[in-house]
Amino acid sequence: MSVETIINRIREEAEGQIRTIRAEEACDVGAIRAQAEQKAEDAYNHRITEGQREIRLLIASQESRTRIEAKRKVREVREEMLRQCFDEVSLYLKTIRTRPEYPSFLQAMITESAKNLGPSDIAVKVHPDDRRLAADIISRINQEGFSLILSDEPVDTSGGVICERISDRVVIDNTVEVRFVRLEREMIVAASRILFHGEQ
Repeated sequence: MSVETIINRIREEAEGQIRTIRAEEACDVGAIRAQAEQKAEDAYNHRITEGQREIRLLIASQESRTRIEAKRKVREVREEMLRQCFDEVSLYLKTIRTRPEYPSFLQAMITESAKNLGPSDIAVKVHPDDRRLAADIISRINQEGFSLILSDEPVDTSGGVICERISDRVVIDNTVEVRFVRLEREMIVAASRILFHGEQ
């Protein structure tokens, strides 16, 4: 065998090995590329899924914050409406003495106090402007078996009466200011029912 033949054979074997290596390399590159593409697709899908989950959480969080904010605003508006109602009631109470219904109101407050304190000597205290009206009311109530005495002690009030059982100094305060405070919770519930039709 000649040197040239040997060289050619070596060359052919080398070229065969090169082709084999290149083929294997091509297979490896293809496998690596396919594996990388699969990993990339998996990572992409995972990120899309995570992104969708994050978006859902963000939307839910935003909806929750919006609902809380809406409830806060509704509550503030309701509180403001109630405050305005109570401001109007307060203004009304400051002028109640000038109203045509005031004599009936004062009589009801004196009668209620007398019945609660019982048949005993009771001192009736009113605003100085109400003394004449109170004296007439006391005269009528005393005809029903009560013992009411108009006190000289004045009361600083927009209207109403303070009655004190003389024997044990038990006091019933039926001034408009005190009754307003006593009935405030009940009035809030009633006003809310009227204004908001029982909504929560």
